[in-house]
Formats: sequence, structure tokens, C-alpha cells
Amino acid sequence: MSDSTRNLTPELESANTAPEFNLKKAVVKNWKTTTVGLVISFTGFVSFSPTLFGGEQTPFVQVCRYVTSGGLAALGISSKDYNTTGR
Repeated sequence: MSDSTRNLTPELESANTAPEFNLKKAVVKNWKTTTVGLVISFTGFVSFSPTLFGGEQTPFVQVCRYVTSGGLAALGISSKDYNTTGR
């Protein structure tokens, strides 16, 4: 390998090291993403099973459909891995 390409090749970590994952750190640092994900999961359930919540035309089901749509957009905006650069 020449010197010009060696500088462009990233150094790989050893395959023997386990990746570090801390659930508490992931949830606490990404509280916006976690909250939006929980809200979307509930409102999505309501949207896909409206008969359990009064039928298609009930205001609660209609609101949940809008929240699910807006929540997906909010999730895309607020999501960010906790170990990326740029804070």
C-alpha cells in the first residue's frame, strides 16, 4: 500500500473488543427521540385499530392519526446518535 492511500484508510478497531453500549446513557441522552418514539407507537396503535377506541370517525382516533404523521417528522428531526460529533 502506498503512503498516499494509507492516510485515507481508517484504522479499524480490534475484532476482539466488544462494542460499548449503555442503555441508560442511550435513553437519557436521547430523551427526545425516546419520547417521540413512545408517543408514535401508542398513536400508531390507535390509528391501526380504531374499533378498539370508538371507530374511525371518533375525534380521538382522528387526532392520533395526525399525531402519528407529525410524530414521524419530529422523529426524523430530533433523532441523533449520542456518539456523533457536532453536538
